[in-house]
Amino acid sequence: MFEYTVVRSKRKTLSVIIERDKQVIVRAPDFISDERITFELHKRRRLIEKKIDSEQKFRNDYPPKEFESGDQFLYQGKYYTLEIRLALEQYIQFGNTIKITAINKANAKSILLNWYKQKAQEILTPRIVYFAEHIGVKRRKINITDAKYTWGTCTPAGNLNFNWRLIKAPLNVIDYIVVHELSHLRELNHSPEFWNIVAVQIPNYEEAKKWLKEYGSLLDVDF
Repeated sequence: MFEYTVVRSKRKTLSVIIERDKQVIVRAPDFISDERITFELHKRRRLIEKKIDSEQKFRNDYPPKEFESGDQFLYQGKYYTLEIRLALEQYIQFGNTIKITAINKANAKSILLNWYKQKAQEILTPRIVYFAEHIGVKRRKINITDAKYTWGTCTPAGNLNFNWRLIKAPLNVIDYIVVHELSHLRELNHSPEFWNIVAVQIPNYEEAKKWLKEYGSLLDVDF
């Protein structure tokens, strides 16, 4: 049988998640015994193994960035060219291209990483606030994380975690991930009611799901 990791919390139901690196994560209530978890996994074994075989794999064969002028960086669904410039008013500027001062070239990777995380916070926060109000759920802490293979998660308490790499996706995809996680604060499982909640907020959410299926691996890499 496949290997799996159990994550316990004050939830009411058991769910199984197949991460894009093929890890099986079992989210279980505190009161369920290990024996019950094993029993439930045996019941779902065929479905889980089918998902493991079919789910998108994490790709790590993208060539590493050199952080030289001409490198391409994905941001909100579009690629922008990096320019190393001799003189700028700021150490990083964003427009039709991404410009970094030549004196900071050695630190270009960390500069870009901090910039991406800052933009993720700036863009995600108001969208989370907006959709939480329209869905009718209470959200608490918003965290921008560095957790690979997971674009977003929520806790029963209403804490939300989003991977900074999500900012590389188009806005409709970002909105879909935000709504997907917020909807779990009303419906824990992917029930018809859950998808109805998502569809009310994102009528074309299937397009976002299609984008993630085709290009989601681009979000997993650092740049």
